[in-house]
Amino acid sequence: MAQRSLFRTLIDSPWWVSLIAAVPTYAFGVLLSRLFPGEANPHVLGAAAALPFLGMAAYTGWLRIRRGPSIDAPSLLSALRSASHDDMHAMLAEAYGAAAYEIADATGGDLELQRNGYVTLLRFRRWRAQSTGTAPVDELRTAMRVHKADHGVYVTAGAVTESARKRAAETNVTFVDGSALAELLGRTRAARALLRRVKTERKTP
Repeated sequence: MAQRSLFRTLIDSPWWVSLIAAVPTYAFGVLLSRLFPGEANPHVLGAAAALPFLGMAAYTGWLRIRRGPSIDAPSLLSALRSASHDDMHAMLAEAYGAAAYEIADATGGDLELQRNGYVTLLRFRRWRAQSTGTAPVDELRTAMRVHKADHGVYVTAGAVTESARKRAAETNVTFVDGSALAELLGRTRAARALLRRVKTERKTP
């Protein structure tokens, strides 16, 4: 199974994760320079070691600013109840595309995400369901074998049973639900368009 690079892990994380990572990296650089003394200033070497993480913090922070503030989670989750399949497709494709995934349509309405040779099968067929149990997880796992996917993602705006979460953990499937779903979609232009449409429809007598 392909492994995610450190760069991709940090770029998908909040900006402050990279900033925190810079602190021990700086300290490690200073420590090494003192264990193996040379002409260079230890603090300069420490700063040089931490610089990539500081740059990543600045870059991820800029990405968040460019995408704008996230939409209110309860409002978005409510709007998703009236979203069409095309709406969800557009929001998910935009969100994962912004995270540098290559996106393709898979059979049955799923999405196939590829990055660094790592294949993820994303399923969002029943996002309106009030509750998700183990059966959808097993179905996704079967589809993952067909597509030779390394990982599966199941998207739902509803609740997930504890048994389903346990089954997912055993089968390399991740749920994106509730606040995580709102956070994923909340900065997309497609989600803002959906909210505007829903508000307009509610105002129309």
